[in-house]
Amino acid sequence: MARTRFVWVRPAFAPVEMPGLVLEWRRDPEGAWRALVTWVETRGRVVTAWVPADELRPVEAQPRTGSSYG
Repeated sequence: MARTRFVWVRPAFAPVEMPGLVLEWRRDPEGAWRALVTWVETRGRVVTAWVPADELRPVEAQPRTGSSYG
């Protein structure tokens, strides 16, 4: 879990997924994973909250080589 940094966030109250940045991972008292995630809502409000792992999906992206040519 520690390597996942960019995720799609889908909180229970939101109708769409939003891109987010994971700041930290922790286990809750029941042993489930939660992430401290920052994302921007569709209306522009910046949110930072603890989100259950089942409301997150990793962003699949091609590795970058550091070159502008891919």
